[in-house]
Amino acid sequence: MDTARRLVLDVLARRPDLDMKKLSLAIGRNHAYLQQYLTRGSPRELPESSRLQLAPLMGVAPDDLRASGPYGALPGGVYRGEMRGVAALRAQQERADLPVYASAEGGNGAIIITSEPIDFVRRPEPLAAVKDGFGCYVIGDSMSPAYEQGDLLLVHPGKPVKPGDDCVFLKEAVDGARQGLVKRLLKISGDKWRVRQFNPARDFDLDRGQWQKAQLVVGKYNR
Repeated sequence: MDTARRLVLDVLARRPDLDMKKLSLAIGRNHAYLQQYLTRGSPRELPESSRLQLAPLMGVAPDDLRASGPYGALPGGVYRGEMRGVAALRAQQERADLPVYASAEGGNGAIIITSEPIDFVRRPEPLAAVKDGFGCYVIGDSMSPAYEQGDLLLVHPGKPVKPGDDCVFLKEAVDGARQGLVKRLLKISGDKWRVRQFNPARDFDLDRGQWQKAQLVVGKYNR
Protein backbone atom coordinates (compact mmCIF):
# COMPACT_ATOMS: atom_id res chain seq x y z
CA MET A 1 0.00 0.00 0.00
CA ASP A 2 1.48 3.35 -0.99
CA THR A 3 1.98 6.28 1.36
CA ALA A 4 -0.96 8.34 0.11
CA ARG A 5 -3.45 5.53 0.73
CA ARG A 6 -2.01 4.94 4.19
CA LEU A 7 -2.43 8.60 4.96
CA VAL A 8 -6.08 8.66 3.85
CA LEU A 9 -6.86 5.59 5.97
CA ASP A 10 -4.98 7.02 8.94
CA VAL A 11 -6.95 10.28 8.79
CA LEU A 12 -10.27 8.45 8.41
CA ALA A 13 -9.47 6.28 11.43
CA ARG A 14 -8.74 9.37 13.56
CA ARG A 15 -11.56 11.58 12.29
CA PRO A 16 -15.04 10.16 13.01
CA ASP A 17 -16.54 13.23 11.32
CA LEU A 18 -15.14 12.10 7.95
CA ASP A 19 -15.93 9.11 5.77
CA MET A 20 -15.14 8.08 2.22
CA LYS A 21 -18.57 8.93 0.84
CA LYS A 22 -18.62 12.45 2.31
CA LEU A 23 -15.13 13.23 1.06
CA SER A 24 -15.84 11.81 -2.40
CA LEU A 25 -18.96 13.93 -2.81
CA ALA A 26 -17.23 17.01 -1.35
CA ILE A 27 -14.68 16.97 -4.17
CA GLY A 28 -17.32 16.52 -6.86
CA ARG A 29 -16.81 12.80 -7.44
CA ASN A 30 -19.25 9.90 -7.21
CA HIS A 31 -19.89 8.50 -3.73
CA ALA A 32 -17.66 5.43 -4.27
CA TYR A 33 -14.65 7.30 -5.66
CA LEU A 34 -12.40 7.03 -2.58
CA GLN A 35 -13.57 3.51 -1.75
CA GLN A 36 -12.43 2.38 -5.20
CA TYR A 37 -9.18 4.31 -4.82
CA LEU A 38 -8.39 2.62 -1.50
CA THR A 39 -9.60 -0.92 -2.13
CA ARG A 40 -9.28 -1.40 -5.89
CA GLY A 41 -6.41 0.89 -6.80
CA SER A 42 -8.51 3.01 -9.15
CA PRO A 43 -7.32 5.62 -9.86
CA ARG A 44 -3.75 4.52 -9.31
CA GLU A 45 -2.87 8.01 -8.08
CA LEU A 46 -5.12 10.89 -7.09
CA PRO A 47 -5.11 13.61 -9.77
CA GLU A 48 -3.91 17.06 -8.79
CA SER A 49 -7.44 18.51 -8.79
CA SER A 50 -8.57 15.90 -6.25
CA ARG A 51 -5.50 16.39 -4.07
CA LEU A 52 -6.02 20.15 -3.94
CA GLN A 53 -9.63 19.71 -2.80
CA LEU A 54 -9.06 16.81 -0.40
CA ALA A 55 -6.05 18.21 1.42
CA PRO A 56 -7.79 21.04 3.35
CA LEU A 57 -10.72 18.77 4.22
CA MET A 58 -8.32 16.23 5.73
CA GLY A 59 -5.96 18.75 7.30
CA VAL A 60 -2.92 17.70 5.26
CA ALA A 61 -0.81 19.20 2.50
CA PRO A 62 -1.68 18.40 -1.15
CA ASP A 63 1.79 16.92 -1.71
CA ASP A 64 1.16 14.46 1.13
CA LEU A 65 -1.48 12.84 -1.10
CA ARG A 66 1.00 12.01 -3.83
CA ALA A 67 1.76 8.28 -3.97
CA SER A 68 5.44 8.92 -3.25
CA GLY A 69 5.05 11.84 -0.84
CA PRO A 70 6.27 11.38 2.75
CA TYR A 71 3.94 12.28 5.56
CA GLY A 72 5.65 11.22 8.77
CA ALA A 73 7.10 8.28 10.56
CA LEU A 74 5.62 4.91 11.37
CA PRO A 75 6.35 3.29 14.75
CA GLY A 76 9.96 2.20 15.08
CA GLY A 77 11.38 5.02 12.96
CA VAL A 78 10.18 3.76 9.58
CA TYR A 79 9.22 6.69 7.33
CA ARG A 80 6.14 6.30 5.17
CA GLY A 81 7.84 8.22 2.40
CA GLU A 82 10.45 5.49 2.09
CA MET A 83 7.85 3.09 0.67
CA ARG A 84 9.22 0.28 2.79
CA GLY A 85 7.49 -3.08 2.45
CA VAL A 86 5.60 -5.14 4.97
CA ALA A 87 8.64 -7.31 5.72
CA ALA A 88 10.72 -4.28 6.65
CA LEU A 89 7.98 -2.92 8.87
CA ARG A 90 7.73 -6.26 10.66
CA ALA A 91 11.46 -6.24 11.34
CA GLN A 92 11.07 -2.90 13.12
CA GLN A 93 8.54 -4.27 15.56
CA GLU A 94 10.41 -6.56 17.95
CA ARG A 95 8.34 -9.63 18.78
CA ALA A 96 5.34 -8.05 17.10
CA ASP A 97 3.83 -10.38 14.52
CA LEU A 98 0.05 -9.94 14.73
CA PRO A 99 -1.01 -8.05 11.59
CA VAL A 100 -3.21 -5.00 12.01
CA TYR A 101 -5.41 -3.90 9.12
CA ALA A 102 -6.60 -0.35 8.63
CA SER A 103 -10.32 0.37 8.78
CA ALA A 104 -12.35 3.14 7.18
CA GLU A 105 -16.02 4.11 7.22
CA GLY A 106 -17.81 2.27 4.43
CA GLY A 107 -21.40 3.44 4.90
CA ASN A 108 -24.43 1.83 6.59
CA GLY A 109 -22.36 1.10 9.68
CA ALA A 110 -19.88 -1.10 7.82
CA ILE A 111 -16.13 -0.66 7.77
CA ILE A 112 -13.74 -1.21 4.90
CA ILE A 113 -10.87 -3.50 5.98
CA THR A 114 -7.68 -3.18 3.96
CA SER A 115 -6.02 -6.21 2.37
CA GLU A 116 -2.50 -5.30 3.54
CA PRO A 117 -1.42 -4.77 7.15
CA ILE A 118 -0.43 -1.27 8.21
CA ASP A 119 1.23 -2.35 11.45
CA PHE A 120 2.12 -5.34 13.62
CA VAL A 121 1.51 -5.59 17.37
CA ARG A 122 2.46 -8.01 20.09
CA ARG A 123 0.38 -11.16 19.87
CA PRO A 124 -1.98 -11.60 22.87
CA GLU A 125 -2.27 -14.96 24.58
CA PRO A 126 -5.65 -15.93 22.99
CA LEU A 127 -4.01 -15.64 19.56
CA ALA A 128 -0.60 -17.07 20.53
CA ALA A 129 -0.75 -20.03 18.14
CA VAL A 130 -3.40 -18.76 15.71
CA LYS A 131 -1.94 -18.59 12.22
CA ASP A 132 -4.53 -16.22 10.69
CA GLY A 133 -5.31 -14.04 13.71
CA PHE A 134 -5.42 -10.32 13.09
CA GLY A 135 -6.40 -6.93 14.47
CA CYS A 136 -8.60 -4.18 13.01
CA TYR A 137 -9.78 -0.83 14.30
CA VAL A 138 -13.28 0.09 15.44
CA ILE A 139 -14.87 2.87 13.39
CA GLY A 140 -18.03 4.51 14.74
CA ASP A 141 -19.91 4.07 18.01
CA SER A 142 -22.60 1.49 17.20
CA MET A 143 -21.11 -0.95 19.76
CA SER A 144 -20.36 1.63 22.46
CA PRO A 145 -19.67 1.25 25.36
CA ALA A 146 -18.25 -2.24 24.73
CA TYR A 147 -16.12 -1.07 21.80
CA GLU A 148 -15.21 2.55 21.21
CA GLN A 149 -13.96 4.43 18.17
CA GLY A 150 -10.25 3.64 17.72
CA ASP A 151 -10.17 0.45 19.83
CA LEU A 152 -8.11 -2.34 18.28
CA LEU A 153 -10.13 -5.56 17.98
CA LEU A 154 -8.30 -8.89 18.26
CA VAL A 155 -9.87 -11.46 15.96
CA HIS A 156 -9.66 -15.28 15.83
CA PRO A 157 -10.96 -16.21 12.36
CA GLY A 158 -10.85 -19.98 12.82
CA LYS A 159 -12.67 -20.47 16.12
CA PRO A 160 -16.35 -21.45 15.83
CA VAL A 161 -18.77 -18.76 16.96
CA LYS A 162 -21.89 -19.19 19.08
CA PRO A 163 -24.75 -17.00 20.29
CA GLY A 164 -23.48 -14.42 22.76
CA ASP A 165 -20.15 -13.95 20.99
CA ASP A 166 -18.98 -10.62 19.65
CA CYS A 167 -17.95 -11.02 16.03
CA VAL A 168 -16.65 -9.28 12.96
CA PHE A 169 -19.07 -10.21 10.16
CA LEU A 170 -17.34 -10.11 6.80
CA LYS A 171 -18.63 -9.42 3.30
CA GLU A 172 -15.95 -10.38 0.77
CA ALA A 173 -16.12 -9.24 -2.85
CA VAL A 174 -14.65 -11.14 -5.79
CA ASP A 175 -11.99 -8.44 -6.20
CA GLY A 176 -10.76 -9.03 -2.65
CA ALA A 177 -12.40 -5.98 -1.05
CA ARG A 178 -13.66 -6.67 2.48
CA GLN A 179 -16.38 -4.98 4.48
CA GLY A 180 -16.93 -5.72 8.14
CA LEU A 181 -19.62 -5.22 10.78
CA VAL A 182 -18.86 -5.54 14.49
CA LYS A 183 -21.94 -6.92 16.25
CA ARG A 184 -23.02 -9.39 18.94
CA LEU A 185 -24.30 -12.70 17.58
CA LEU A 186 -27.70 -13.69 18.95
CA LYS A 187 -28.81 -16.58 16.75
CA ILE A 188 -27.65 -18.60 13.74
CA SER A 189 -30.10 -19.95 11.16
CA GLY A 190 -29.63 -21.45 7.73
CA ASP A 191 -29.60 -18.14 5.89
CA LYS A 192 -29.42 -15.43 8.59
CA TRP A 193 -27.27 -14.14 11.39
CA ARG A 194 -29.40 -12.52 14.11
CA VAL A 195 -27.25 -9.77 15.65
CA ARG A 196 -27.38 -6.96 18.18
CA GLN A 197 -25.82 -3.52 18.30
CA PHE A 198 -25.73 -1.29 21.37
CA ASN A 199 -25.92 2.31 20.14
CA PRO A 200 -28.68 2.81 19.23
CA ALA A 201 -29.87 -0.48 20.69
CA ARG A 202 -31.48 -2.75 18.12
CA ASP A 203 -31.54 -6.36 16.90
CA PHE A 204 -31.61 -7.24 13.22
CA ASP A 205 -30.74 -9.92 10.66
CA LEU A 206 -27.76 -10.19 8.33
CA ASP A 207 -28.07 -12.24 5.16
CA ARG A 208 -25.46 -15.02 5.31
CA GLY A 209 -25.33 -15.01 1.52
CA GLN A 210 -23.91 -11.48 1.70
CA TRP A 211 -22.13 -11.61 5.06
CA GLN A 212 -20.35 -14.88 4.52
CA LYS A 213 -18.19 -15.12 7.63
CA ALA A 214 -18.51 -14.49 11.35
CA GLN A 215 -15.10 -14.21 13.01
CA LEU A 216 -14.72 -14.23 16.78
CA VAL A 217 -13.53 -11.15 18.68
CA VAL A 218 -11.36 -12.52 21.50
CA GLY A 219 -10.31 -9.19 23.00
CA LYS A 220 -9.31 -5.62 22.34
CA TYR A 221 -6.59 -3.08 22.95
CA ASN A 222 -8.08 0.19 24.12
CA ARG A 223 -7.28 3.25 22.06
